[in-house]
Amino acid sequence: MKDKERQKLRLRATLLFVALFAISTLLGIRLYKVQVRDGAALAASAGQEQEKTFDVSGKRGDIVDRFGVPFATSLPASAVFAQPDDLNDAADAAAKLSPILGLPEKSLQATMTGKSSFVYLARDVPKDKAKEIDGLGLRGINTIDEPVGLRVVPQGRVGSTLIGFTGVDNQGLAGVEYGFNDFLKGQPGKVSEATDNNGRPIPFGRRVIQPPVVGDTVVLTVDRMLEYESEEILRETAQEYHAADASVVIMRAQTGEILALANYPNFDPSRFDLSPESSWRDRAITDPFEPGSTFKIITAAAALDSGKVTTDDTFPALDQIEVGNRIIHNADDGMMASGHSNETVDDIVTYSHNVGAAEIAMRTGEQTMYDYIKRFGLDVPTGVDLPGESGGIVGTPDVWYGSRLATIGFGQGVSVTALQMADAYCAVANGGLLMRPRIVREIVGPDDKIVKSYRPEIIRRVIKPETSAALLTILRDVVKRGTGKAAQIPGYALAGKTGTAQMVIDGQYVMGAYTASFAGIIPADKPQYVIFVKFDRPQGQYYGSIVALPAFQQLASRVFWREGVMQRGGGAQIADPSVLPTLQTGSALLPGNNERHN
Repeated sequence: MKDKERQKLRLRATLLFVALFAISTLLGIRLYKVQVRDGAALAASAGQEQEKTFDVSGKRGDIVDRFGVPFATSLPASAVFAQPDDLNDAADAAAKLSPILGLPEKSLQATMTGKSSFVYLARDVPKDKAKEIDGLGLRGINTIDEPVGLRVVPQGRVGSTLIGFTGVDNQGLAGVEYGFNDFLKGQPGKVSEATDNNGRPIPFGRRVIQPPVVGDTVVLTVDRMLEYESEEILRETAQEYHAADASVVIMRAQTGEILALANYPNFDPSRFDLSPESSWRDRAITDPFEPGSTFKIITAAAALDSGKVTTDDTFPALDQIEVGNRIIHNADDGMMASGHSNETVDDIVTYSHNVGAAEIAMRTGEQTMYDYIKRFGLDVPTGVDLPGESGGIVGTPDVWYGSRLATIGFGQGVSVTALQMADAYCAVANGGLLMRPRIVREIVGPDDKIVKSYRPEIIRRVIKPETSAALLTILRDVVKRGTGKAAQIPGYALAGKTGTAQMVIDGQYVMGAYTASFAGIIPADKPQYVIFVKFDRPQGQYYGSIVALPAFQQLASRVFWREGVMQRGGGAQIADPSVLPTLQTGSALLPGNNERHN
């Protein structure tokens, strides 16, 4: 009996041993596979499941003016986050953070009491505020560095429609920020960070950063001081006459460099979402308008350069003519010509006679007028390196029915942008060469090496040098004795042309809506700069000679002062650009009831 029991026990022990041995063998095999054969691969796989990698933009490059004054730059910044599980008192933390972050206390508290174990309270927080928050010693509230930094605009609203703005992802959305985004953004880096099973970052977990490459610096042709002065003069004049909007372009005639490109109204790039989208627009390059009498110099250029008209030719000094069943008349502004029965091209432009300009255009002919409009580049965008530029609206001779050619002669029936007109006047000023407008001088890398330079670029010769000289004489006469007489600045020679044009809105001319403008070349004896200024829908007074001319005069004085241009005869530089002769509007400049394109 005892022997049988012993045998059973030995059998059970044997079976148990065999079973345990088999299990141990299987576990050993499995352990070998996991730890030895597949260990490295499984470890890498586990790491990937608990790690998230993403690209991150580097510090965005700066945008500076021609002297290195920053328009836009990026500063170190921090993100503020909360770990709700570690908070002692969410209400108390919210109360202390609210005034620092500028966020509603209730909103912060709601964020901190959510179900998430990690929540951002604010991004792109300046370092001084992050330091202040760290100093509070709030349990469950911490800060971390932002790899991209905070985009700031040291000049505020100055140049805002030119510079543009960036979005939350630090990508350019408008202006230079958008147009040169590929240079400014640099090369992205990578961030790898430990995450939980839901893919959320683990606070204070492993974080590996592959540093990105800092973006390039964009050096503009713009002078920050002239940009500021332009915007101030625009704002003051627009508010005085309750104008809807306004633009200024200041250019170097010989090189095509833009020294100022200003618009009113503008906006705060750091809070662009609080301004209407219409204020973001760079109107000087995006909004075509009928130029009115500033276009008469284009008509004169076509007539004189083509040989269809000479400076000695005369036209009947009529107050009105009928063309294509339409009556064209001069402005009822008292500015009749010399009183003679005939008038020259100089007289017509100097006193801004619509009838005479129409006669010049008709004698020049449709095809020749069209050819010169194209030569001046008024039918296409100028090619400036900015997004959103519009070309002019010209049409072709085959659709210039009825009185169209005649009215184009005085700037009606054709639309251009402010930059196009400024560039055309540069060609008049520099001897006849159409230049490509330049807004950027160079791109400089983070190592201070020049990545790309933008040199003056001649598009083509538009008119002969002798034609340019004749046109400059005419424009000087406008300021000496014509509609621009009030623009004179003692000690300086000026040339220019006034313009007043009825506006086209939704395809229709609108009564009471005008564009007042002035195109000037300074100094006229040694042309270097072109200033074009315009105001849309001024109220009360709307003449270019009353609204835009004083603004031009102020702008010209600022340019002389800023550029160190001396008075004629070796006189002193203009001392104080804010002190100008009081503008006296004589009877010749008083507004009439029927003026359209003065």
